[in-house]
Amino acid sequence: MDKRSVLGFVLIGIVLMVWLYWNSSNQQKAVQNIQQKNDSVNITKKGDEINDPVLKDTVSEKTDSKETTDSLKNDSLVLKYGSIFGNKAIGASDVPQEKVIIIDNEKVQLEFSNYGGGLKKYTIKNYQTWDKKPLQLIDWKQGKELHLLFTSKEGRLINTKDLVFESDYSEWKNVDLTSDSEFKLQYSLNITPDGSQKILKTYTFFSDKFEFDVNYEFINPGKFISDNKYQVVWESSLNLTEYRSDQEATFSEAFAYMGGELETLDANKVGEEFKADYNGNTDYVSTRTKYFGLFIIPDGRKGDGAFMSGYKEDLKDNGSREHYSIAIKMDIKNDKMESSSFKILITPLDYKILKAYELELEKTLRFSLDFIVRPIAQYIILPVFLFLHSLIPSWGIVIILFAFLMKVVLNPLTKKQMESMKKMSQLNPKITHIREKYKDDPVKANQQIMKLYKEEKINPAGGCLPMLLQLPILYALFGVFNSTIELRNESFLWIKDLSSPDVILNLPFKIPIFGISQISGLALAMGITMFIQQKMTITDPKQKAMVYIMPVMLTLLFFSFPAGLNLYYFMFNLFSITQQWWTNKKNPKSAVEVVTGNNTLSKNSGNSKKKSLPGPKK
Repeated sequence: MDKRSVLGFVLIGIVLMVWLYWNSSNQQKAVQNIQQKNDSVNITKKGDEINDPVLKDTVSEKTDSKETTDSLKNDSLVLKYGSIFGNKAIGASDVPQEKVIIIDNEKVQLEFSNYGGGLKKYTIKNYQTWDKKPLQLIDWKQGKELHLLFTSKEGRLINTKDLVFESDYSEWKNVDLTSDSEFKLQYSLNITPDGSQKILKTYTFFSDKFEFDVNYEFINPGKFISDNKYQVVWESSLNLTEYRSDQEATFSEAFAYMGGELETLDANKVGEEFKADYNGNTDYVSTRTKYFGLFIIPDGRKGDGAFMSGYKEDLKDNGSREHYSIAIKMDIKNDKMESSSFKILITPLDYKILKAYELELEKTLRFSLDFIVRPIAQYIILPVFLFLHSLIPSWGIVIILFAFLMKVVLNPLTKKQMESMKKMSQLNPKITHIREKYKDDPVKANQQIMKLYKEEKINPAGGCLPMLLQLPILYALFGVFNSTIELRNESFLWIKDLSSPDVILNLPFKIPIFGISQISGLALAMGITMFIQQKMTITDPKQKAMVYIMPVMLTLLFFSFPAGLNLYYFMFNLFSITQQWWTNKKNPKSAVEVVTGNNTLSKNSGNSKKKSLPGPKK
């Protein structure tokens, strides 16, 4: 910048300072003169006359400026919402201020606003977030929820969250429902001054429920809704409540239950927008996080369709979040007066609560594979867990007892597995002989081996059967521990939360392939017991590598699993090791033989000696 420019800016600054000082001095003198004449002059009242010319001009300028601003704002709202709804929109000059109604019952606290006539906050009592804060589930900064969406006669898309409703309560109000059984709150939107066209929202609250009801009533909707359709919309996702946002994202989804089928929307990829649009009878729409869910349920008549959308975003510290919007479509049956009612349930994902509605709400609990695993989880594991917990208050003890019960139930299969492995080991010399005899003809060798199995009545896959049968149980347990709220924040010994990994060490890097950066104490214990069990049972030299590979792979996999699942598997392995040790001690002569090449090492009371191989013992 040259000297001339600098000098110019300095002169401009001096002129502005002198003008501001002179203008301020004149205004102060004018105000003092008026105050001397009248101590309390209200310059905003109509009919008041200000004689001082300087102050009169100043007030006039400010009034004109405000009127101009309000006029421009009203014009922009009319342009956006049309002449029918523009003067009802938030920000219009004549609309009232926001008023909030707070309702408390035994289970929740709700906040409703006349801005949108919708739900602003929903706090579940007796629950907290992972960092011990009140569990408030609505992202109120994004707007209120439970609003209506429709197209006006002027072709504008109207979202009632942007409109100002009227209520019977002119001021903020607190309602205590812990003593009363029911409370009704009504919001109205008068579209015409005489009330011949209007929208009514009537909410009903109860003293001891997570649920509340809402009734929407349209007076002469044919005069302000163009296509005889509207939607009841929940526009933003439930707030995050858990420490691991990426785990919450894994279980976050949106649902529409239609014709006995649960339609699912999973926004599982960053950078993509997912949408699903359905027409037909709709029983409910829903969205969930890991442990909490929202359900919009038509009451009295079914919905006429559903719309769901979602997207995923990355958060700081390797976190992520999935956002969902859900809507249930409704057709207007009568253009003179239309009414529809809904049950709104915002609740912990407790199986008993969802099941009690008898509307298949519990199908939103994701227990893994529906055709095999879900029945095991829903009708066996979860009821047994809940029954045991009704007798034993500690969930950790319940899991240990459940592992013992599963060991007892699977004991017949385990015994068959051990017998099968013993018979297989006894046949190893003959199998080795066959392989050497037909070493140039592998097909013939396999035929002879299968013939030998048939003669000895041995199923080669018999030893794997118990392990295969345990897999659905393991998957079902994974679903139960991850998807239901019973284990949330339940502690046991050093474990703070049985529904999350018991992290004993955070790594400064991620383990390749598995993408894990944490060490779980129970997963390590599970891996060690699995190694010991494999060491005691695997006898085939060709399978020796499995003694090391399986425990290592499963340990790495289980690092990210819930502590409750790792506790179950650890205790199950301990019971299996104890059973194997007792069997070997009780029947040392029938201990499994280990075949190595052409020789057999017989494990009998810790002594081993070489024997010839005439064939299996009789």
